[in-house]
Amino acid sequence: MVEALRNFQLFLDREAAKSSPLYTALTAQVSQDLQDGGPISQVLVAAPERQRIPNLLFAAVQRTLFDEPDSDLAEYYPSLGGTRAPDAELAETFSRFVLAHRDRIEQVLATGETQTNEARRAAQLFPAFGWAQACTRRPLGLIEVGTSAGLLLHADRYAYVYEFEDGSELGAGEGSADGVPTLRCAVTAPAAQTTPQAIKALTPFVSKDLRIASRVGLDLNPLDPADPEARAWLDALVWPEHAERRARLRAALDHAARRPVRLRKGDALRILPDAVDSVPDNAIPCVFVSNSLAHWTADGRADFAALIRRLGTRRDLVCVIKEGYATGLGLFTGRTHNLTEDEEAPYEVIGAAVYLGGQERLFRLGTGELHGVGLTWSPTPLPTNQ
Repeated sequence: MVEALRNFQLFLDREAAKSSPLYTALTAQVSQDLQDGGPISQVLVAAPERQRIPNLLFAAVQRTLFDEPDSDLAEYYPSLGGTRAPDAELAETFSRFVLAHRDRIEQVLATGETQTNEARRAAQLFPAFGWAQACTRRPLGLIEVGTSAGLLLHADRYAYVYEFEDGSELGAGEGSADGVPTLRCAVTAPAAQTTPQAIKALTPFVSKDLRIASRVGLDLNPLDPADPEARAWLDALVWPEHAERRARLRAALDHAARRPVRLRKGDALRILPDAVDSVPDNAIPCVFVSNSLAHWTADGRADFAALIRRLGTRRDLVCVIKEGYATGLGLFTGRTHNLTEDEEAPYEVIGAAVYLGGQERLFRLGTGELHGVGLTWSPTPLPTNQ
């Protein structure tokens, strides 16, 4: 359980403490329970090793709690109307609930996946798609790896407002996703730029309509946005205090259910070549992956990068990656650390591998904050394997 303890400590340090008082308190409790070999650690031991992570445990508990809204634990969950702040009784209440519903929680832990679908991440991907279109001068065939319910495949249909540090705003997007609130994203200028320069750098890639020739999502377990159980699981993955995220998720799922796109079940390493081949000849395949590769094995990530390179030798292709550097763009540069920025900074690097005429070119497009909240945009070409 050493790895599980490390996962919970990292979750506390990097994520929970920022915006979830409840998960901050519960993470500390579970960490102590793991050290002591307590009852919650026994629940985690029953789960497959790769499932012993904070998001899954807390989502499994919240999903179970949705069916037990009269439980004392619900008083602590704003997602169920609770208003009670974490206090001295939380630990016992949480443990009691977990043990009382252990079978159900273990079942969800064994089968659930970290398929959080945050539509606001599209605000970070939208300029990358605009950049890919400008770079190749062709319509895009969107192919998402790790698609969950496919919400990011609708990136062109959302409305965006990019908010700059001086109070300036830049509107973008088609805005045809009825019911989905405008996605707002804070833009921070890179160190070498002023805010006007940052606005000028971003504008060309968000001001023109995206031409989307096709769209398909690939996932080991794609989720139907119209399926009540799939929706409940995605809802459970949203942290209890995040009411705005939850409302946005539900609206985006409603839109995706009204305008379904093709979602394919299977291992991306096996079905990605066929998805690339299915893109119309007049378009360029734009494979993208966002907040997914960190859940793959190291060998799987290496195989993904190798597959993209093989596909790029036989057809023009763009691969957009929004992941931590080592698990994303670093797969292509050959480095495990991002030497251009503070290696400890808690952001995702947005990058691209472009294959035209069989030649690879790598680009660092910017960085993104957790849940699509913020963006730094500064496209820069990179050397390969250096």
